[in-house]
Amino acid sequence: MSNRSFTPFVWPLRPHSAVAVFAALCALAPMAWGVILFDTADPTANTAEPTGDLAGSGWQYEGQWGSFLGTPIAPQFFISAAHLGQQGSVFTFQGLNYTIVRSYSLANSDLLIWQVAETFPSFAPLYTKSDEVNQPLVVFGRGTQRGDGVYLNDILQGWSWGAADHVQRWGENLVANITSSGTPDNDFLYATFDQNGLPNEAQLSAGDSGGAVFLDDNGTWKLAGINYAVDGPYYTDGSGGGAFNAALFDARGFWIQNDTPPPDYVQIMDANPLPSGFYATRISSKLGWIYSVIDPTGNVARDGIPNLLKYALDLNPLASATASLPKAACDGTSLSLTYTKVLAATDITYTVEQSTDLINWTTANSQDTVLATNNGIQTIKASVVMGANNPLFLRLRVTRP
Repeated sequence: MSNRSFTPFVWPLRPHSAVAVFAALCALAPMAWGVILFDTADPTANTAEPTGDLAGSGWQYEGQWGSFLGTPIAPQFFISAAHLGQQGSVFTFQGLNYTIVRSYSLANSDLLIWQVAETFPSFAPLYTKSDEVNQPLVVFGRGTQRGDGVYLNDILQGWSWGAADHVQRWGENLVANITSSGTPDNDFLYATFDQNGLPNEAQLSAGDSGGAVFLDDNGTWKLAGINYAVDGPYYTDGSGGGAFNAALFDARGFWIQNDTPPPDYVQIMDANPLPSGFYATRISSKLGWIYSVIDPTGNVARDGIPNLLKYALDLNPLASATASLPKAACDGTSLSLTYTKVLAATDITYTVEQSTDLINWTTANSQDTVLATNNGIQTIKASVVMGANNPLFLRLRVTRP
């Protein structure tokens, strides 16, 4: 977030399993809703696919999800904002309807992945780098037109949210910063509505939630974020009066509510203009979960560890991680398996299994000890008593229903 003298309140705009075998031979909160352009109030502006240097910048990957947008990211999966809920039983992409089968959610995140019965003809590549700050972006949304000017002391400082028309529009901006909601890896791309910005400088408003942010990765535009929230609402006095929502290129002089109860209002003051901004849930910090859903048995890093298992063990899906797999050890008359568990991964089940022949496996009657808990990740040691004459093998099974 850019330097500010206030704390912003924002509006939120088949079974698979993976197995590792080890032998024993000793969260802001109102919604971000239409793309508002700095340079024009023309409701027909930027309602067709970008051309020139911005050709192929993501318009072709946006589909209609009720009154909002979603983005295909795999042959049978698209992603949108969780706070929208289910926007009907079909998703429309490139003029064709696709039947919704099920959804996949992630705790403490506004990302939601939907599975369809049919196969998409194309889908957006994912932005996997962590260098988003200062990168130019293209953003898409459906919602309001630009409204009337917002003035303070007869000086124009932005525009109110106008009429909702649910027309798909696009705009440009820069990633100003990476912000966090305070939960592990729940990051957002933050972009500000600058007076001296890009040619199609844009801010979001009602109707843009679920739309996509794309970044150029060496000539290929890739999905980097899903629209979540905007700064606001704003107030005209310190008691919370005159509340309004707007795309402000300078919010100075207005008031905003602190996020600490009881309600407290702080006037926005600074020597330089302080623009409002929008937030998009960051794709690059959720790659482990995304790959575990769209390709659970695949192996992006080609190290032999399935994507679902990497997600369960909090491993980087893009890097070789064989050294970070669960560890088996003999502890006297017991065999132990030490592994990591992601507490927020409520969509999967961890099961320690045992075998004496590597053929027949049963759920282990293990004694589990939590060795450590850091940033939402537990280190667990599961111990099983060994028989007197038989070898014992342990494995960790990770299952998503």
